[in-house]
Amino acid sequence: MSKHQKSFQLTIQQIDLIEEAVRERIGILAHVVLASGDANSEESRANDGQIRDLNELLGSLHNQKIFYSQVNRTGVPGG
Repeated sequence: MSKHQKSFQLTIQQIDLIEEAVRERIGILAHVVLASGDANSEESRANDGQIRDLNELLGSLHNQKIFYSQVNRTGVPGG
């Protein structure tokens, strides 16, 4: 049985591209819900679920980023 790779090597530009594509897809799904006018339809509920999943993906990508800031001699980020 094959195992999934646990880590990936992506550049900042590749991560940005993924985030832009996910945001674009969220916009398309949200537009479909608004254009249908029926937020209780089966399609709208399915789109809401996909939007939620995509937002969780964006959150996961954000939480895995390492943000660097200037650190002074005490090891505390300076402002």
